[in-house]
Amino acid sequence: MHTYSLGVDPSFERCLPEIHLTLLKRISPTAVHRGDLVFFQPDTHFTWVKRDYILKKVAGIEGDHLLIKNDKILINGQEIAHGFPLAAYYKRAVFTRDEIIPKGEIFLYGTHPFSDDSRYWGFEPIANLEGTAYVVF
Repeated sequence: MHTYSLGVDPSFERCLPEIHLTLLKRISPTAVHRGDLVFFQPDTHFTWVKRDYILKKVAGIEGDHLLIKNDKILINGQEIAHGFPLAAYYKRAVFTRDEIIPKGEIFLYGTHPFSDDSRYWGFEPIANLEGTAYVVF
């Protein structure tokens, strides 16, 4: 039996501002696709987060080409985000990558410009996912 719950984001600046309410399906996904909404528990990347789960969108899956160059984040040649407004928090001035997403890993992002996502902290292991989410509102 699956456990479902509703997820509400009370944040003023959401990482996915177009989403206000989601249905969370707590079961580790067996397959992850670009565009899926997934959630996971905060870990060392998110010590400041006081919620049980973090919701992000899957931008890249294993085998995809990731290129981060000149303030642009591209997956398979398509720009998914640009800029690094949170770079000061990571104490890095340059974010450059050109690699293939490894097996068992995904690249996550938020559509808000100030989303704290994989552009800063790298790939997320699929094994860390707690489940998938579906937009309600």
